[in-house]
Amino acid sequence: MLEPSTYDHYFDYAELIRHLQALQARRPDLVKLDSIGKSYEGRDIWCATVTNTATGPAEEKPAVWIDGNIHATEVSACSAAIYFIDLLTSEHGSDPEITRCLDTRAFYVVP
Repeated sequence: MLEPSTYDHYFDYAELIRHLQALQARRPDLVKLDSIGKSYEGRDIWCATVTNTATGPAEEKPAVWIDGNIHATEVSACSAAIYFIDLLTSEHGSDPEITRCLDTRAFYVVP
């Protein structure tokens, strides 16, 4: 898991990107990052596809969509989304339910 202090504050855009990239670097077999568009301010909107690629491509699995920060003042959802990715990637292979979920489903997370 990421450092416990990661979740004690709201993320700015640069920190969000660093966490997403760290999660992908830690588990490239489970996390793929793609920009799915641009924000009003011209920033990339990142989607993390989280699935076990060894059991098949994301496109062939049932999907779960999770997004945060729909509105500008609702900033806690971003932290929750990053935590969710962190939990999935940290527990895959040791928690049987999380392992089953990532082996059989694709999670699309847009923090």
